Amino acid sequence: MDMAKVEKDIIEFARRRGASLIGFAAVKDINSYAPAGHRPTDFLRNAKSVVVISAGNPSAGTWKSHHPRALEIVGYARAAAPSISAQLTSYIESKYGHYSILVPPGVTSGHQPHISLKLLAEMAGLGTRTMAAQTVLNEKYGLVYYGGTITSLPLRPTGPRLKSLCPHRLCVKMWEKKGTTPCLTACPDCLKGELEEGRIKWMEYDQLKCYSRAQTTGTDFFQKMLLEVINEPDPERRKQLAFSSHFSKSIRAMGTGEGIVAQCFECTRVCPLGYKYRYGSLS
Repeated sequence: MDMAKVEKDIIEFARRRGASLIGFAAVKDINSYAPAGHRPTDFLRNAKSVVVISAGNPSAGTWKSHHPRALEIVGYARAAAPSISAQLTSYIESKYGHYSILVPPGVTSGHQPHISLKLLAEMAGLGTRTMAAQTVLNEKYGLVYYGGTITSLPLRPTGPRLKSLCPHRLCVKMWEKKGTTPCLTACPDCLKGELEEGRIKWMEYDQLKCYSRAQTTGTDFFQKMLLEVINEPDPERRKQLAFSSHFSKSIRAMGTGEGIVAQCFECTRVCPLGYKYRYGSLS
């Protein structure tokens, strides 16, 4: 089997379905970092590779909008990546005769993921982690969403990168002058870190704080608010809580998905990575 042709064919298949980035990661490399229970071989015993793609990237127009509600939809298109990855599983099995499964998605992704898509994206060379919420950003698009296909097909790895994209040279200059970076300035509560000699010395992302501040209409908030309503002893106050606009919005979100966001995205919005894509020459 000519692996160069196979890899080219898989890349073209994913691109035709809307993938903006495609890379391959070796399972043995992933397993050296991932903890037991969260490795590709925990889901497919004879797994050899993972095809990692990005899709559903926020449009440049979304980033450009000045309306807060428009910026919320940055997090809505993340279903495109696992959809393309699911199509890849069937394609690889039918054409190349190798077992393939979708990297298990789920509502806990990002908080208690089955497999870290961040790690997969890094190992495939699609980007590197950054101080901006420690997400894996790409130099062209900045924030992107990833999906993965675990397969027994042995593909040649395209990563990881030898050099981190973070910090950007503009961030280094800002640190030297002001002792901060664009992402740290955008959200000093959730993000902390320090640069030294043009490199990250340490960084910290308080996910729980970010989660509690940005996700205020999803399942977790509904459960919290429902308990507050039940435990309220004053009937009039209980009625006010039950019919409040915020509680009503949370109920709508349970049925429609409206209003459910991941983070506020301010740290990635100001990141120099992908800046030209977000604020480039479009009219």
